[in-house]
Amino acid sequence: MSLYGVVLRNFLTKSKLNIYNRLRILIMPFYAVAKGRTTGIFMTWPDCETQVKGFPGARYKKFDSVVSAQDFITSEGGQTAKTKPKQTNNHTKSFASASNNLKRSSTSNNSVSKSVPDKIKNKLNVSSPGYVKESNESDDDYSDGSDDLNTILSKQMDDIEQRLKTFEKGVDKIIKKGAKKTILIEPPQSKRRKTSGGEFDVDDDGFVMVYTDGACSSNGRSSARAGLGVYWGDGHPLNISEPVSGRATNNCGEIQAATKAIKIALQNGVKRLAINTDSKFLINSVTKWIPGWKRKGWKLASGEPVKNEKDFKDLDSVQHKLQIKWNYVEAHKGIHGNEMADQLAKDGASMYNK
Repeated sequence: MSLYGVVLRNFLTKSKLNIYNRLRILIMPFYAVAKGRTTGIFMTWPDCETQVKGFPGARYKKFDSVVSAQDFITSEGGQTAKTKPKQTNNHTKSFASASNNLKRSSTSNNSVSKSVPDKIKNKLNVSSPGYVKESNESDDDYSDGSDDLNTILSKQMDDIEQRLKTFEKGVDKIIKKGAKKTILIEPPQSKRRKTSGGEFDVDDDGFVMVYTDGACSSNGRSSARAGLGVYWGDGHPLNISEPVSGRATNNCGEIQAATKAIKIALQNGVKRLAINTDSKFLINSVTKWIPGWKRKGWKLASGEPVKNEKDFKDLDSVQHKLQIKWNYVEAHKGIHGNEMADQLAKDGASMYNK
């Protein structure tokens, strides 16, 4: 999951919890006491039990909504309470209600009040701790809030949606601001150049792109088998996979693959060639060591002959006929061109015969 997705999920989760905390008071069980020490609606069983336990002829019942609880009280002939019930010691949240009115104990009012939206507070009329509706107040001024629950929820969700839109715009700005530091896993599509040999990928400097590689199984042993690979693109007609000529070593494959690429480029009118290889030995040989070897008659500093003299002479004979850019790429790092050239070289090695 992307960064935006993780942050968005966390935001939604917190929003849902916030709504749950705010509306929890409206969906918890309601205990209706029609006959007892104090009639009304209570939010917890301990508070309800206090009113009915030991009271002769007590009438009480548990409901899932305030409306049902109030209907029970009305049907049983319950009277509107004019005084609030005695405060309990366990500091539980409680409500007593009559004629569509809820009254709450002062012990838990502060904590619940903070979690209830102002609109719900107004509907429930719980703005002050321990509030009890007096008998001279009109029932038309109050409601249990259940009738407008859908409207309140809808507005809550509209508010969340608006916040998400604002949050999304903020994330977009962050992404745009940090665009310069973005690392691209896949390189952008290269430019294409047509020649008699087909189309070639061209870099931003106008160099035709080619990947070369050498491969050798059992390198350094008598059973060694080596091959070379030249890769111009997927399905390109000039891709080459063949065994090396001469000694079967990995370095021979690297050198001969580069030489093949240069010769193919010359045959197809390419003037600027970017050779991408994972062989630092090849690059150092061409750009640093060959001039010194030539001056010394193809001898090393130690006086010993250059092992790949024939291959290097063949490469040196063609490399100055066009402009070459030598690019080092790391092997087995998921670079498509390098991986394909490596596979071509391995296929070529399988065809090697002494």
